[in-house]
Amino acid sequence: MSQRRKTTSKGLVQRRTFYGLRARWFTLFVLFFILQLVVVYFRIHDVIMVISLHLNIKLDWIRGLEDNCLDFDSKKHGINHLQIPEIDGSSPKPICPKSPPVLYGKLNLGDEDDDVTMDDVIRNNSWVKAGGRHKPDNCIARQRVAIIVPHRNRERHLRQFLRAIHPVMKRQQADYRVFVIHQAGTGTFNKAKLLNIGYREARKEGIFDCFIFHDVDLLAEDDRNLYRCADVPRHLSVGIDKWDYQLPYDALFGGVIAMTTSQFEQVNGYSNEYWGWGAEDDDMYVRILHSCLGLERANYDVARYRMVYHPSDKNNRVNPYRYTLLVGAAERQRQDGLSNLKYNIVSERSMPLYTNITADVGKPPLRSNVSTFGTRVDIVVSLSLLLLMMTLTCCTCVKSRLMHVIMCPRRIP
Repeated sequence: MSQRRKTTSKGLVQRRTFYGLRARWFTLFVLFFILQLVVVYFRIHDVIMVISLHLNIKLDWIRGLEDNCLDFDSKKHGINHLQIPEIDGSSPKPICPKSPPVLYGKLNLGDEDDDVTMDDVIRNNSWVKAGGRHKPDNCIARQRVAIIVPHRNRERHLRQFLRAIHPVMKRQQADYRVFVIHQAGTGTFNKAKLLNIGYREARKEGIFDCFIFHDVDLLAEDDRNLYRCADVPRHLSVGIDKWDYQLPYDALFGGVIAMTTSQFEQVNGYSNEYWGWGAEDDDMYVRILHSCLGLERANYDVARYRMVYHPSDKNNRVNPYRYTLLVGAAERQRQDGLSNLKYNIVSERSMPLYTNITADVGKPPLRSNVSTFGTRVDIVVSLSLLLLMMTLTCCTCVKSRLMHVIMCPRRIP
């Protein structure tokens, strides 16, 4: 018969508490587990959300937005469908065909390390009018397109973009104009706000049916990917070489997108709150879902882009609060965007291949923290701290014999 209790030299009975559970180690385990939760919540909550998005795990707040659109009536909410231009019988020009006849298909973009001078780009695109405008000579374009490009200190990328985009738009028989929105100063970059400014300023310059919001470092690899709008917002840059031409996660809606005036107004434009790099495109995805517009992605076979390499910009660091903002995107949508857009135009110039608009976007609300936005050290420290807490938690769990007690819930001698 096994001995179930031990007697000390003083004759006292020594017992193990909680059926073999080591109380002190268990207390330490609970303490480390609570600290681990605190680390996750305060240090890397955005990292957890990034992992969820990249694994295409639909979070509850995104799923809820989709469910709210099941009974949505687009006519009741005043969402207009895109119409092609109407012409009378006296017009000497027909409407351009839906499928342009002179497309090349896959394009040879050459070596991205080969630079080109602006003079060469202008010379090779002499048919482009001042301000970056062109329209077909023998037919009426199906849409009037404004291409909005946010920009700062990317002159090499801009030259390569202009060299690539103008021939493509000409072959697509587009009536278009290129607007480059330059952020003045050296403060924290705000891409989304620049896109809002570009939209508003472009509307002052003319009537456009379709707005293409285009990153300056993306070059189209196939001209069959038409730069046109549809009845729902369109994602044109579905496949990018950086990600092996695969969509990294379902919520991605950036790079190159196409929206009509009514669609962009319906979502209240982009958020103005994303200072630094990251999540403004995901915010637009949430806005589109919240507005029940729906979206479509261009054909994977033709929606292919090259991302031109560029070094990290110290004034465009990763915004550590980007996913905190993203969670509240739907609630903030009506008050944040075109409705509260504030900026000052520093200059506007009509260049040979584009219209340059330089704007002062102001300063971020957390001015003292701008220099520390998204440093790699911060991310490494967060992950290292989490790994340390997980290791300590596992060790104390083993020492406390908690798993043994759970698996074998009987008194242990």
